[in-house]
Amino acid sequence: MAVDGEEVDPVASIFNPRLSDVFGLVIRQDEVDFVVPHLREDLPLYLDPFLLWKSDDPEYRRLHADLLGFVDEVRKHAIDGRPIRACTLLSEVSEPVELGLGYAAGTKRGSALGPGTIDGIVRTFQQVPQLHAAGLDHLEILSLLVPGIAEDRISDLTASVIKRWLAEFTERRCEDWGIPTTRRRLQGWDAAALDWRPFDARLPYNPSDGSPVLLAPLNLLRRLPWINYGDYYRTAYAPLVLPPGRAGRAIAKQDVLTYNRAHFETVRGYVIEREAAAGACAPDPLFTPLRLATVKKKASEIKALPTGRDDGADKKFEELAIDVLSSALYPELDLAGRQERTISGAHIRDVIFHNDGKTPFLTDLRDQYGARQLVFELKNVAELDTEHVNQLYRYLDDEDMGRLGLLVARNPPKSSVQRNIVDLHSSKRRAVLCLDDSDLDLMVALLDSGRRPIEAIRKKYVEFTRRLPK
Repeated sequence: MAVDGEEVDPVASIFNPRLSDVFGLVIRQDEVDFVVPHLREDLPLYLDPFLLWKSDDPEYRRLHADLLGFVDEVRKHAIDGRPIRACTLLSEVSEPVELGLGYAAGTKRGSALGPGTIDGIVRTFQQVPQLHAAGLDHLEILSLLVPGIAEDRISDLTASVIKRWLAEFTERRCEDWGIPTTRRRLQGWDAAALDWRPFDARLPYNPSDGSPVLLAPLNLLRRLPWINYGDYYRTAYAPLVLPPGRAGRAIAKQDVLTYNRAHFETVRGYVIEREAAAGACAPDPLFTPLRLATVKKKASEIKALPTGRDDGADKKFEELAIDVLSSALYPELDLAGRQERTISGAHIRDVIFHNDGKTPFLTDLRDQYGARQLVFELKNVAELDTEHVNQLYRYLDDEDMGRLGLLVARNPPKSSVQRNIVDLHSSKRRAVLCLDDSDLDLMVALLDSGRRPIEAIRKKYVEFTRRLPK
């Protein structure tokens, strides 16, 4: 409990909170064309400039031209004897923490290009003869030439240069969805002035620390750029350079980049091939559920597991159950993540879902129990007891988590446990639903028949309400 004068984090009790959660907005991810931002962790995706290049949208094509214009300005200064100016332009590039993209776990931090990377870019322009007469037609080529440039830095460069447009995009979507904003001053590339200039924008913000937020367009995001080092190594470098039978041999990246700078025609040939295959380049989804066959296999593996902890059976159960639940319940429930906690010395593994009320049933859970998030507590036990229920019940005392949770065990609860659940609901109106192997089987069967597995949860809830006193 906060004391007078102590600042309270408005998302402290929400697991992996999103912008919509803290402002009480219902923004369903499947209904919008931007990422609903997570406020504590980065999303493992990047802006891919190739999606700008291949687009038929004139605005996207212009943004790609602006991006190449920035790179070409750096190139011209580098080869015309003005390396300090080239370095100065590159020093303004940084990871836009406002976008929340990348692979930083448990944090949202940004960093600028380091002096070594900046020097590497400038030297590459100076040392590769083919870049003296003409610039790059794809920013991503830098990742095949310069140490320290990988998919994260390609995304950072792209976001930094098009930040003005990203701010405009964010302003429009905030107006559409009623997202609160505040005026901020940012630094962005001015394509007309060929320099960085400050600009003002009205942006949403993280109420925990007041930091600004930019919305990332879904149609520009991929887990890896279409033109990337790993694909180049497998499809272009190894078959051409390594001797027969040695194509699987690992060559240090530094050596490959040195080769590329001396044999730029190999890089050029690879890029031409990627351009020719542009039709297959598409944005990556935020979440990809497992195939039905895989979900079936994992559900069968659960049934074959012994109960208890021997030989890590409890851990295997947790991993399998998380996979089945996250895939079967999507898109009605969006996976928020996993957490581990300890109550009275007991280790507890949870899987937590965002509940945006995508069905009338889920809306009812939000309205009746404040269930903006649903926690599934996983127990590889043959028999649930009252202490298992009490552990989850104490966790549901949190206002932000909501007052409804689910226990996932191996068998249906005995009558004494069911009576305890009813008594707890009568005292404080908190609900616990119990799932077992047969319920996971039902989810798989519903999925197999083209129906939605969320109906298995609704069925459990109906059964629970029928046991309540009238």
